[in-house]
Amino acid sequence: MPVLYLTIVGVVLTTGGASIIGWNDLMSEDKALDIGVTKAAGNTREENLTLPAVKELLRRSKNSRRGLFFVLLGAAFLTLGASV
Repeated sequence: MPVLYLTIVGVVLTTGGASIIGWNDLMSEDKALDIGVTKAAGNTREENLTLPAVKELLRRSKNSRRGLFFVLLGAAFLTLGASV
């Protein structure tokens, strides 16, 4: 019975992680225009980090890392469940 639970947890984590990674590709046309339009760059690194395109890319990168973590954790549960 524990094998079934480990497998279910593994599948849920893998699906959730893949969904988090895939969610970053979904955006409205307005959002895409906001990101794609070139803004005047600042003079310092700190000013450039506040630009909408940079902030959006950093957010997407952070979410991708979270999603990858869940995919790896789910794969570990699936491997553990299959080996028990």
